[in-house]
Amino acid sequence: MAVIIYGDFNCPYSYLASQRADLLGRMGTEVDWRAVEHDRGLPLTGSRSDTDRAAWDRELAEIASIALPGEHVPASPPTLISNTQAAVAAYAEAISDGVAGELRRRLFAAIWAQGMHLSSATEVRRLVAALMWQPEDITSRLASPEIPSLLIRDPDPVRIGRRSGGTIAQDGGPLTTIGWQRIRQWRQEWLALPSQVIPALTGPDQAVRSGVAALEYLADLTRSAVLVPRPRAGAGTEVRRDRQPLVPVRAA
Repeated sequence: MAVIIYGDFNCPYSYLASQRADLLGRMGTEVDWRAVEHDRGLPLTGSRSDTDRAAWDRELAEIASIALPGEHVPASPPTLISNTQAAVAAYAEAISDGVAGELRRRLFAAIWAQGMHLSSATEVRRLVAALMWQPEDITSRLASPEIPSLLIRDPDPVRIGRRSGGTIAQDGGPLTTIGWQRIRQWRQEWLALPSQVIPALTGPDQAVRSGVAALEYLADLTRSAVLVPRPRAGAGTEVRRDRQPLVPVRAA
């Protein structure tokens, strides 16, 4: 069973959807997250949230009312709303590096838990580097300073650049053709949906849901996943004939 989700990193509803996507993933459900920009006209210098604070407060209150136990709901919006071109590009490139899920979580957390402004490609590249260039134990290097760092010892210069955060260009675009193709495909698919409300998703039934309806559907899937009986350890492939399979509850 696969769930395809379209979301933007500066959208609090998408932030909640991302948390539910992670929960479903831990429960064994395949989730395909596709990043899009719902508004490409946002300034790179950031859009101040206090110019429409009442609307932001209404949205965050609505999210709080439907949040599940353990989910993080921001108390307030970030001071500056990010243009997410660079974040979307970094996420598209992270798929090639096998770190897309963790980068998605870090991008959402940076904006909605830490209040960071991520319109700048430089700031996004710092997040990529922090993820892909893990700190090393420098004890041996302190004893022998001539020993180069692990990054310098890497024989692949392309990998060195990517691990240093160079997965996106200085203008915030993707670094590779495949990254650009992913972004274009995701956007075309999202624009082809009946509406461009985010988050938007398609489930195993191929029905399209968006906004709060998408979040309610994800919540129903998590409840259903909890109720699905797990095979006992050592039970092999034995099938219980006296138990009917459970199916996900569809949101209205």
